[in-house]
Amino acid sequence: MENGIKRLIKPLIIKVGRSIEKKQFSDTPIIIGACPRSGTTLLLSILDAHPNIYGIQNQTYAFAGWNDNSQANRLDRLYREFIFNKIPENKKRWCEKTPKNIKFFDKILALYGENVKLIHVVRDGRDVVTSKHPKHSPDQYWVSVRRWINDVNLGLTFADKPNVYTIKYEDIINNYDVEIQKLLSFLGEDMVPEVRDWFNHTTVKKSIHWANPVQKLHSKAIGKWLKPEHRKRYDEFMENSEAVELMKTLGYEL
Repeated sequence: MENGIKRLIKPLIIKVGRSIEKKQFSDTPIIIGACPRSGTTLLLSILDAHPNIYGIQNQTYAFAGWNDNSQANRLDRLYREFIFNKIPENKKRWCEKTPKNIKFFDKILALYGENVKLIHVVRDGRDVVTSKHPKHSPDQYWVSVRRWINDVNLGLTFADKPNVYTIKYEDIINNYDVEIQKLLSFLGEDMVPEVRDWFNHTTVKKSIHWANPVQKLHSKAIGKWLKPEHRKRYDEFMENSEAVELMKTLGYEL
């Protein structure tokens, strides 16, 4: 009975959501994907500070389900966000981040064509595989070495596409103004004061993916793999020849 009701409501949600989207947003959407624990929530928070960009607070997984005809069958998850949240009138485009999007960049590009901007966030694999999720199994490592290799390689296969942009987490932290200005140029947006002072303008203040509310940029999460408690995990990573070669390809020092 419940599934039957959902099947009836789902088309209505999509219809209403699309109507809101058409009325509210006049510019191309932005979709972020990456290996988990790579800094996608931070980037969403930064972009949300831009007057033109509406950062969707929740991971919708709207692009994680596709039918046999390569049609996204969970777009209702995206449109729920438009229906149940008040969107400021000045916002001209939406930005959604779900790390798993990286697995479906090909399908997303087929769905939107040129009318989408995709961002692939890359982070030092040693820090990714030694990261723990603050809410889900906080005592265990969240990402396997194999997951990092597979997800990053998937994203890199689209690196030469004109509407796909690759950015490093460490570059955001260490060279914020330059790197974010380049990203905004790719998006067709200006580097405005609100983005320079993103911490005081973003509405993405909390997330289940952060241990604490949004913080100003800091480098404390860079090189956490150096801590003695991660030695075994680090050794596992460095013993994987694929991981080491990928780190070299990405330009990380070993």
